[in-house]
Amino acid sequence: MASARSLFRFGLVVGLRTVPVAPRHGLKRLILPLDYIRYAEDGYVLEHLDVRPGHLVLDVGSPKLLSLFLAARTGARVHATDLLGYFFGAYGAYADRMLGAHRDRYVMRTEDARALRYRDETFDRGFSISAIEHIPGDGDRIAMREIARVLKPGGLCCVTVPWSDRGYVEEFKRRGDPDAYWAGSDAERVFYQRAYDRTTLEDRLLSPSGLEVVDVSFWGERWLPAERLFLSRQPLRYAMLPLHFPLALLCLARLGEREPSRKKVACLTLRRPTAGQPGRARICASREAKE
Repeated sequence: MASARSLFRFGLVVGLRTVPVAPRHGLKRLILPLDYIRYAEDGYVLEHLDVRPGHLVLDVGSPKLLSLFLAARTGARVHATDLLGYFFGAYGAYADRMLGAHRDRYVMRTEDARALRYRDETFDRGFSISAIEHIPGDGDRIAMREIARVLKPGGLCCVTVPWSDRGYVEEFKRRGDPDAYWAGSDAERVFYQRAYDRTTLEDRLLSPSGLEVVDVSFWGERWLPAERLFLSRQPLRYAMLPLHFPLALLCLARLGEREPSRKKVACLTLRRPTAGQPGRARICASREAKE
């Protein structure tokens, strides 16, 4: 997980540089540079998205460390977006410290993935990490069409979502649950997220996008369910924050599609076809999925 190590080091540097001017934001990055499963997801995107200097990159709702990494380390121009502007304060401070005179390479905006306010064919690259699955109704289908719309012909995007070995599932939370802070419903029971299987991945994400499948990979816990045993259990949860990175190195691995895992994500790389080239929006089109 070479990319995970790069992100871990970058997160520490962000924290160290930010502590003198914004101690709370800086200490947060030093204690937890990146969440556990994000090392696999962000690392996958970093290795597959092929971001180059001058590229215009769209982040749709992802945890934001990777978007800042791309702006600071690749020379890309990045638009970091989310439904709410919760990240503006922290990442404004981080971007100031990490980008300096190149601060304009990092743009933060509130955007609804179902109605992106960008023109067609704007971005060279796009990615969405652990976000699409949280949009209720047909929001995941609509968001995939929107990502495809704003991607230039030949452009790449990466998407990561939870995977279920037991078939498609939907998860709900009680109103007011902090894990579903964006849910605006007045109902007592609010939609939280989906976990996909092969059928729903193709039906809800790939087919609506019209994008060509370049790669499909699966990552998760092979032997030790560290998240269930340590990282999400009280009162260990906060004491374990500094151990997310070593546990990610120890426990997360590339898995087969049918290999069981308590914590598993599907990672997709997709390409917008050029003129006259039809998309192949099926998992079986990916060489990686056949292995």
